[in-house]
Amino acid sequence: MVVGTYLKHGHLRVITVPLTTRDYSPEHSLELTPRVIEHLRLDTRSRIVWNDVNEFTWVGPDVRSGANGTPVICAMPEKIYRQVAANILARRVKITHRTE
Repeated sequence: MVVGTYLKHGHLRVITVPLTTRDYSPEHSLELTPRVIEHLRLDTRSRIVWNDVNEFTWVGPDVRSGANGTPVICAMPEKIYRQVAANILARRVKITHRTE
């Protein structure tokens, strides 16, 4: 899930948190509602891991762009975005800066 973007040297950089289907700590992840899972066509076990924040150039070797070439594949409901952002900020989660 993209939580922020900026331009650096003419390249789009994104700040992301992963969605996972693994058994992840409820303390560090956010469960998605069945409605959101269905709307986004995700696995029913999907969770957002808000304490694993990464920053990298879009598009990279492990990511794909949306239909129009942007990092937006679909939009997460604002309530979920705000919960993830609040957790990141409140706990001062360190961003891992990735290189390609």
